[in-house]
Amino acid sequence: MRFRTGGFYVLGSALLAAVIAVPVIAAESPDRIDEAAVAVQQAERISPLATDVVTVYNSGPLKQDVADRALAAARASGASAAIGRSASIGMTELRRGSTVVQRPAAGFALPMGTTVLPLDLIGRTMGRDVSRVLSPNTVVMSSLTASLRGAKAGDSVDLVASWGGKVTFKIAAVIDDTITGGTELLMTPAAADRLGISRLSRVVIWGFSSRSAIDSAMSKQGLVKTSIRIRKSWDPTDPDFTLGMARTKEALGEFSYRVNSNGSVTLDSAWKNKYITLGSVGQLNLPSGCHSTVRVALQAAMSEVIASGLENTINYYDANRAGGCYYPRFNRLTPNSSVGFLSRHSWGMAIDTNTIGSCQGCAPPDMNCDTVRIFRKHGFAWGGNFLTPDGMHFEWVGEARDQQPYPSRFCPNIVADSSELQVQQTERATLYANDGLISGDAQE
Repeated sequence: MRFRTGGFYVLGSALLAAVIAVPVIAAESPDRIDEAAVAVQQAERISPLATDVVTVYNSGPLKQDVADRALAAARASGASAAIGRSASIGMTELRRGSTVVQRPAAGFALPMGTTVLPLDLIGRTMGRDVSRVLSPNTVVMSSLTASLRGAKAGDSVDLVASWGGKVTFKIAAVIDDTITGGTELLMTPAAADRLGISRLSRVVIWGFSSRSAIDSAMSKQGLVKTSIRIRKSWDPTDPDFTLGMARTKEALGEFSYRVNSNGSVTLDSAWKNKYITLGSVGQLNLPSGCHSTVRVALQAAMSEVIASGLENTINYYDANRAGGCYYPRFNRLTPNSSVGFLSRHSWGMAIDTNTIGSCQGCAPPDMNCDTVRIFRKHGFAWGGNFLTPDGMHFEWVGEARDQQPYPSRFCPNIVADSSELQVQQTERATLYANDGLISGDAQE
């Protein structure tokens, strides 16, 4: 894939590491120098940490046109910009010295949501303490993921590359999720090249002169449209934003998986036997099963839908014929590889109902908005506001989402007095949380 920036073309990984910066900040060298320092010019002041960040992406791999316009908006607003990548990477072993801390069964791997960003971007938006420890041979792990792993800084991890080989990295640091944007593993483009992660995912913009300046620049570039998603770090939380991989594992348990030669996915039987339960919820047959925790929330939502006289808004025929809940699936990027994106249905956490009138891509979806808000109340995000509308899709998030006054495109929440509601969390803590998962918002 070839992208053009500022009148010249940059190919492949060269663009991925490129930063369109005003001012340009040189990357720090990891080499040690033992000789005495000699001052040759006046020291340059280090720019302060950019607290405001904007990400721009489209559904599927980043398109050249979207990247061109986002980079142009960055230049017009006096900002810096860079291209990011993302994937789900399989981890086959975690070691502390010669001691194995975690290892799935032979042939299986643990899915790890992975974000790839240039060093300068990391340094300016997450801090130099984060960027200075990263190299082609190291990764940073989020604190939530490390707690699930039992991992510490200094441990080694074996990750599965796109060609099936294993590549070893050192965990250089464990960093709070609010700093890393919710991703599980953070690495540089040079490290990603070792694994064959090549999928361009987003443009990240920071250091603009003002919020109004970047808003105006993006509008002039035609980026404010329904086929492009703009996430701003200061935005309130979207009620239909889904859980990242780390929080999903924390809430629903963690499985190991195997990608078979025909592209199908097999999950470890211990996790499946523990969490995936069979049986209907009312008239929803759910023949493939559903996660036991999700099933409880689904039962509560359906009970209120029925009690509210809205039962006929759920198309049971569609749901039982072509919908479902549990269906392990891995959207691979490279044939016969394990670099791609896991479906939310792999956890049995997503329900598809009205598959015709609210199909993926159908806009506006025909799902009743009162039903949507009831599902939000019982801990489900709704796919109707994904970047590619997916109105048949309800996805468990484990928290009430019906009182967030976010300006959703379809079926916004009805909040009596939004002035009294406090924004508990902005988008900044979740900018990269969905990396590694298939979602109508970005990956499919």
